[in-house]
Amino acid sequence: MSDPKLHHYVPQFYLRRFADTAGRLWAWDKLSDASFATNPRRIAAETNFYRIQELEDNGHDPLTMEKQFSEVESSVALVTEQWLDWLRDIDLGEKIEIPDANREIVALHMALQHLRTADQRDIIGAFAEQEVYSRALTKEEIAQLHADILWNEDLFRGLQKHIQGCGWVFARNDTSTPFVTSDNPVTFKTGDNRTWVKVSVFSEGTYAVYPLAPDLIMYCHPREGRWASIGKLDATLSPVKLTDGMVEHENAGQVFSASRFVLSRSDDFAFARAFARTIGTDVYARPGAAGEP
Repeated sequence: MSDPKLHHYVPQFYLRRFADTAGRLWAWDKLSDASFATNPRRIAAETNFYRIQELEDNGHDPLTMEKQFSEVESSVALVTEQWLDWLRDIDLGEKIEIPDANREIVALHMALQHLRTADQRDIIGAFAEQEVYSRALTKEEIAQLHADILWNEDLFRGLQKHIQGCGWVFARNDTSTPFVTSDNPVTFKTGDNRTWVKVSVFSEGTYAVYPLAPDLIMYCHPREGRWASIGKLDATLSPVKLTDGMVEHENAGQVFSASRFVLSRSDDFAFARAFARTIGTDVYARPGAAGEP
């Protein structure tokens, strides 16, 4: 069997959770303002995205990185599928069991997911061209820079450790408005709860938000500052009953963070379109979130 050439920078197992009952995944393109039906095999992916030419030139497997991601994804899919079953069945305010080994692999997945996307590759390439090389880089050069960062143990382990040490709080969405995701699904928000950010993930109080499915979301709050009391809610299904407005607030993070595509089980992107026009303003800012103590 030949190696797959279409490499997903958002895993298919994850995307399938946001598909409708017919297996369709609806996408809204921020650039063209068009929406269309697709499926998890065809979106958030590029041909040979993780193929590393330098490895092949040195006699190694050029798909080493793609295969490493697949190994992590297999473990995370099993762990989080169990979470979804539990979180849909328990009452608000109850806890689920998260062994240290599962916390470690999910934190690793979230760190890598944040670093592995096309959006991050674009950011890395733009920075290198402007601040390091003062010239345009080839696609292959940018891909190699991205690979170097993804294999930088200090970088991804540092982010993994940061996420792993956070208080993890879940929220269940029983409203008629589904959580959406995107081609850059791990989002970060400043500690004052006002600004979504793409790069400064270690600033004081900044927390991660990761939609797990249209009806479930995960918050990773640092156990310090305003979040110091979050430890008591670790591994808890938030006692807060979500409203449509609160769901839209979290969906705004996906619209902001998306490199290009916002993804949903529903072909209704009215809020995404409206929010996209306000990015850079305080129109949708609010003080609270479901993951707050």
